[in-house]
Amino acid sequence: MHGDKLGRVLGWPTANLWLGRHLEPARGVYAVTVALPEGREVKGVANIGRRPTLGGDPQTRLEVHLFDFSGDLYGQEIRVRLVNFLRADATFAGLEELKAAIAQDAEDARRVLGLEARGP
Repeated sequence: MHGDKLGRVLGWPTANLWLGRHLEPARGVYAVTVALPEGREVKGVANIGRRPTLGGDPQTRLEVHLFDFSGDLYGQEIRVRLVNFLRADATFAGLEELKAAIAQDAEDARRVLGLEARGP
């Protein structure tokens, strides 16, 4: 699905998926692995929630940032595996606080997944 590209603006581009009628995991941030259409597996960080800092969404969405990946996944099927729950969903005072939290989440996910810490 197409998002509003805010992740890209904040420096953390994401693949966005509606969860639909699937069983909904706990809302929050996860370290993940993602199987890409060509079979390659990429590690990343994901948020499952309704974007409370941005005014909220009526439906839960899964937003996944893939580490060390550049490419276009629009219209392609990916499989996301939740590896480790990092923290509960939270509301932040503004975009700068949200951006700082995303950076910390990415660092935590990299550590859990055995990757070197660094930015987007």
